[in-house]
Formats: sequence, C-alpha cells, structure tokens
Amino acid sequence: MALKNLEAEALMQDAHAMQAEGVRLMDAGDWRNGSEKGWLGVRNSAEALVWAVTGVHNLTCSEIYAGLSKLAREQGGEYVALRNLWGHFIHHLFYCAFYDGIYDDDLHGFVRDVADYIRRAEELAG
Repeated sequence: MALKNLEAEALMQDAHAMQAEGVRLMDAGDWRNGSEKGWLGVRNSAEALVWAVTGVHNLTCSEIYAGLSKLAREQGGEYVALRNLWGHFIHHLFYCAFYDGIYDDDLHGFVRDVADYIRRAEELAG
C-alpha cells in the first residue's frame, strides 16, 4: 500500500526491510541484532504512521509514543491497540533483548510479530 506522503512511505518500506532483516538475523542465531532490527521496524512504522496522519516527523521515541497516544485518544480503536503494542515491543525487543541481553524463546516470535504491527500501521496511515 503506497502512502500519499512519499517520505512517510519510504520510512514504512524501511520498517518492512528492518523486520525482514531482523527475522534473518534471528534465524542465523544473532538475537541481539535481530531484536534491534525488529525494534526498528516497530519504531519506523509508528513514526511513518504519525507522520502520515499528523504531518509531524523526525520524532524521538518518546515523541512517537506521544503521537500514538494522542491518536489513540482522538481516534480510539486500532490506534489504541498499536499504542499498547508499542510498549510491548519496546520492552521486549529494545530494553530486555538489545540492552539487557535477555533472550528467551518468545523473542524470535516477537520479531516475526512486528510484520503484523507494520501492516496495521500501514493500513491506518494509508
């Protein structure tokens, strides 16, 4: 799905590439870098969504979360789900895996689940 904002579309495509690379790295046993790529897929797709809907971009992670929260309050529904999943992914892929080196059997599935997050963000952004 192509977004009207071509720069947000490029960021969304990068999110897809990061997720695919994350899965490839996880399959190769590189859990730390695989989790980082998975996280970047979430981060970039969320920023692309906020950018496409609000026109605001070049955001920090805190600003992306604030943008998702504002959209969740105003729009409800799927925006609430994506905001809540943001917390799930940042906890497991960014803090636990990338920074703390905590790798469990669920981590590979989380990186695979990022594809669904990106798809859902892309649908809302479109």
